[in-house]
Amino acid sequence: MDKPVIKKFLLFCSFILATQLLNAAITPDQLELLESLPADQRDSILKKMETVDKLQEDIDDTFENESNLVRRPEYEDLEDVEIDELCEECIFGYEFFKYSPTTFATSSFSITPDYVLGPGDKIELNYYGSEDLTFEAFIARDGSLFVPRLGPVYLSGMTFSKATEFIDNKVKKELIGVDVSLNLTELRSITVYLLGEAYLPGSYTVSGLSSVSNALFVSGGVNENGSLRNIQIKRSGNTIATYDFYEFLTEGSTDSDVRLLDGDVIFIPFIEKKVELGQNFKRPHIYESVEGETVADIIKIAGGFNSNVSPDAQIELNSINKTSFKREVKQFLRNSDGMSTELNDGDFINVSAHSGILPETITLTGQFKYPGQYSILQGDTIKDIIERAGGYNNDAYVEGAIYLRKSVAEAQKEGFRRSAEQLEYTIIDAITQGNIERMTEYTLFPITELIERLRNEEPLGRQVVDLNYMSLKSDPFLNFRPQNQDALHVPKRPNSVSVVGEVLSAATLGYQANYSADDYIKLAGGLNESADKDKIFVVYPNGQAKIIKKSLFSAGDDIIPGTTIYVSRDSRPYDAIKITSIVTPILADLATSAAAIAAISDN
Repeated sequence: MDKPVIKKFLLFCSFILATQLLNAAITPDQLELLESLPADQRDSILKKMETVDKLQEDIDDTFENESNLVRRPEYEDLEDVEIDELCEECIFGYEFFKYSPTTFATSSFSITPDYVLGPGDKIELNYYGSEDLTFEAFIARDGSLFVPRLGPVYLSGMTFSKATEFIDNKVKKELIGVDVSLNLTELRSITVYLLGEAYLPGSYTVSGLSSVSNALFVSGGVNENGSLRNIQIKRSGNTIATYDFYEFLTEGSTDSDVRLLDGDVIFIPFIEKKVELGQNFKRPHIYESVEGETVADIIKIAGGFNSNVSPDAQIELNSINKTSFKREVKQFLRNSDGMSTELNDGDFINVSAHSGILPETITLTGQFKYPGQYSILQGDTIKDIIERAGGYNNDAYVEGAIYLRKSVAEAQKEGFRRSAEQLEYTIIDAITQGNIERMTEYTLFPITELIERLRNEEPLGRQVVDLNYMSLKSDPFLNFRPQNQDALHVPKRPNSVSVVGEVLSAATLGYQANYSADDYIKLAGGLNESADKDKIFVVYPNGQAKIIKKSLFSAGDDIIPGTTIYVSRDSRPYDAIKITSIVTPILADLATSAAAIAAISDN
């Protein structure tokens, strides 16, 4: 079967599935219309049709992806969401257990001299000298290892270094002229027990090299109430150590990590103290605090202060009075004795910061005397920045200034995304309601192309401003304050007008003071057959745009140098799916954005 036939067969099958989900029949006209769409948009529309009818089923669990990481079930469908966003009361460190490895047994490992041997470890013995022999065997359940020509030796409970020394001495004493070397070729597995406030309490089989931190990751860590700083390791009924996971997280230290033995119990108690640190710390979060810990200690765990906190900053400690059970606020300086105050459960710590300390910049390009990047100081206005850049030079065309702002770009991007979604839902309505009689005579390519462009478009974030120096000086409302990462481009004075869109020959034409939009369109060859005479946009150099109808053209039409005239495509063929009102403002936005890009590129 050739590829086109296979493709149509698969497409037919997907339509049959969609029909069953929607409990409706897709007509041949609808099938032809859907088939004309790009594959990604066709799939997107089918998904939306399923969602509208509330019959979408989750089939993700059908496929299994083997991995050495197991995602917690409650987070499987939340790829872009952090655990601390879902668990606002969880302590710092809890998010490290969003994933957990299935095992810590490894194919390659490095044995430390203090590794304690036990049943299940595989030892390789090499005799050399007067006798050459290589032998490999497991330590038996009774702790013995059979050594050739020596018989059983008991190694269980010995460290690897002690066992090596013991066998070496025994061989030299009993086998004259023979030396021996030991290698550990296979590790035993051990069983440890994780109890208390663990995410998943129970017994776990892990590598003989595993430590407490390994076991925590294997098991998924602690639950929302479990302590990370008072983890108890019990051996033969006695608590042999207490492990503080924060030492690993904040300092990268494994000094207090404990190597586990078979039968060890890891007990996770409840969190006894929680302390929250607000903004102006390097890592604001809720932290677990242990007995005897002070304000200075917990601030160190949080990474210290941000750079906008001065040496004489004021600390605010919000605590619960144990007598009155009311909240009280204590204030003290950053370098005072108050930093040694011991913490209580429920404490909240804030620190004052200086405003205007964090660096903010704006980039000026184009026709300035000294273009470049400038710092935004506290209280600066756009006029202050322009003056620092030496003002405009003689070629500056302030009427065409392009002011870009990141927040505006983000809002425009979201607007384009919503418009693309709205266009797709409009196509869905046309298909499901049967309003496609007129559509079968036309291709949907222009609309699908527009949807794709809207999703891929990266808006500049242009903000319409008046940067005439005299206006800024006389009108404080026009003299706005710049924001961090803003950009300002002032082009050279142009002497042209651009005509684009549905004309016979898009062109950039010389500016004529008495020419109307109609005159420029005629110079571009006039309107073509697909032009919409009632949807002609004039985009001015400052970013403003307006629609003018051909019947209202008059001499001049306020056309100034740098203007772009955009002639839209006739949208009447798509009236059957009520698309005209959606497309018109989109075209105006895209035309404005294109004009700004062209102005920057020409300079």
